[in-house]
Amino acid sequence: MRKHLTPLSLAVLACTTQTAVAQAIAELPAVQVTDTPSAPGSTLSLDAPSATGSRLGLTARETPASVSSLCAADMAERSLTRAQDVAVRMPGMTEAPAPGNGGTSLVARGFAGHNSVAQMVDGTRLIVASGTITYPFSTWSMESVEVLRGPASVLYGDGAIGAAVNYVTKRPIFGAPQREAFLSVGSFGTVQGGVGLRGPINDVLAYSVYLDAEKSDGYRALMDTQRHNYALALAVRASRDLNITFSLDGGVNDDARYFGTPLRNGALDERLRRTNFNVADSVVKYDDRVWRAKVDYQAAANVRLRNETYHLTTDRHWRNAEAYSFNAAGTAVNRSDYLEILHDQAQTGNRFDATFDGHLGGMKNRFIVGLDWYRTALVHTNNAPYGGASTVDPFNFAPGNFISPVPTLPGRRSRLQTTALFAENALDLSPEWKLVAGLRSDRMELDNTDLRTGVNLVKKYSPVTGRLGVVWSPSDALSLYGQLGTGTDPLSGALSLPGGGNTLDLTKGRQVEIGAKGAVPAVRGEWTVALYQIEKRNLLSRDASNPTLTQQVGQQSSTGIELAFAAEPVRGWTVDANAAFLRARYDSFKELVSGALVSRDGKTSTGVPERTASIWTAWRFLPQWQAGFGARYVGERQGNTANTTKLPSYVVLDASLAYDYSRNLKLSLAVKNLADRDYALAGTANARWLLGAPRTVLLTARAMF
Repeated sequence: MRKHLTPLSLAVLACTTQTAVAQAIAELPAVQVTDTPSAPGSTLSLDAPSATGSRLGLTARETPASVSSLCAADMAERSLTRAQDVAVRMPGMTEAPAPGNGGTSLVARGFAGHNSVAQMVDGTRLIVASGTITYPFSTWSMESVEVLRGPASVLYGDGAIGAAVNYVTKRPIFGAPQREAFLSVGSFGTVQGGVGLRGPINDVLAYSVYLDAEKSDGYRALMDTQRHNYALALAVRASRDLNITFSLDGGVNDDARYFGTPLRNGALDERLRRTNFNVADSVVKYDDRVWRAKVDYQAAANVRLRNETYHLTTDRHWRNAEAYSFNAAGTAVNRSDYLEILHDQAQTGNRFDATFDGHLGGMKNRFIVGLDWYRTALVHTNNAPYGGASTVDPFNFAPGNFISPVPTLPGRRSRLQTTALFAENALDLSPEWKLVAGLRSDRMELDNTDLRTGVNLVKKYSPVTGRLGVVWSPSDALSLYGQLGTGTDPLSGALSLPGGGNTLDLTKGRQVEIGAKGAVPAVRGEWTVALYQIEKRNLLSRDASNPTLTQQVGQQSSTGIELAFAAEPVRGWTVDANAAFLRARYDSFKELVSGALVSRDGKTSTGVPERTASIWTAWRFLPQWQAGFGARYVGERQGNTANTTKLPSYVVLDASLAYDYSRNLKLSLAVKNLADRDYALAGTANARWLLGAPRTVLLTARAMF
């Protein structure tokens, strides 16, 4: 059946052309690639192939799941420079950042944190260590950001019950060379700049170089930052059918040392909104590097072989006073948790897959089978049991220096090794019906050694996850789908064993989802709606007869609906909007409180907003001028399992004005948090908030040369 492409879909396809070229150079002859037009700001892209929703190259319309994406041109239009800021523009996606998790933790479909929302680079999953991921940061080297919502373990392994976020990078091209650069200056002494170059060296070699850096004084003391990011790649077209790509990506991040603002009598004191209660010699630093070698071989007309080998290393260092609270009189702030922690992490892996295009019983069939192997090792160094304390005057603040009665020494060594066999199949039952199925079997071994006591614990896991879905397209403008999927999450921060033993299993989840996707040609638009229910079992809970023991009897669930709409009602005016409504509950959960076992059954899950919405609209009111406006709403979040405290809801407004000075030079002025509102991104609900950024202004020049 011939699909009808709306003008919006055509624009989105144009926006993703460079991604397709970079990822599938083995399938394309040498052609001249011209500059692609900017796409309307749509996160739907229903007729563009998605590398995240399926390994078979299905479009979002063909995938029986919720898939969203945003391309480089739209990131630039919205002045999104941080990778996770792109993800939270997708339906139902929010954030729960903290310096301790790298500032990158996300929330999706009622489940929060790195344990439940996986993050990848070009489909390679970043393994979480002690609840932390610190790469990637910058969007400069990204072709697009794609999000698959709902359990994604069948594609990417454990830690993906809520969603999977894939950062797709720019890679070498054999077409016309592309050269670009940007320079930004903004509030609080912010300066950003970058250069990007890619193109052919000759008929056999092509390259890409993307470099960027940022420096800022920050909007409160100890929030000065320096960042350097790089993405380098060399592509070798050994023959028409064989392509090899070598790449080195990474970043060095000397980050802000802000762990939150204490509340005074449960409320934010306006006089302290720009005070940082950390110590003067605090440290938050990350250094991430990943080497990759990809081989893409078209073995026959209907057989494609791919292999990727990678090695990622991460060095992290924190040295901070991380906890602050007012005394009962509200006259002084008590500081505690003087923590010094270092991560020395390495992740090595190889993923091989073979794709077969053919027919099964006369019906078109696409099948992929593969083997995924990786090993992650972590040496965790710290000054546990984290002593140190001080009391300071909040209104005449002297930061002081880091103090600790305990030396910083190696604490534990962990190693996680996984071997997984995976398969996925898409069968066209008829021109209107498509059956999509996937299966993954993992063999995991987690080895944990306490370097201070010498105790060694080993735990093996053997999860099997799957997905079965069907898509019905009764017309060119409508697709309906249904899906049953399963997934797994680690019990705690990956690379650790909870409960002081090795008897507990992975947390397991199951989702039922139905939805619809379609086009509205009259307004050059697209829309999606998804309804889902997820149950997450094997939560840690206390033993009813012996509260000192931990058992796995808990269950958490989430039921919700997500809506998205993108259109160009009038030429030059684009709208991209979404909203999500959910009910997130602890179905069976017992918590030990002051020695007594307390039921939290029926309580709302902590840290999860049950209402979210986002909109971005842009209007080209003159041939060279465009104005943009955006708003994001995040509902209130429960601060504890008893639901007695809450983080308040918030709305953040953004605006932009862009001027196309010429074909090769564009200027833009962006204002974030237009209303200069104080809002809590995360924190301890009635004690300490991690505040979002105040009003910031950024003037940017982007050039093609």
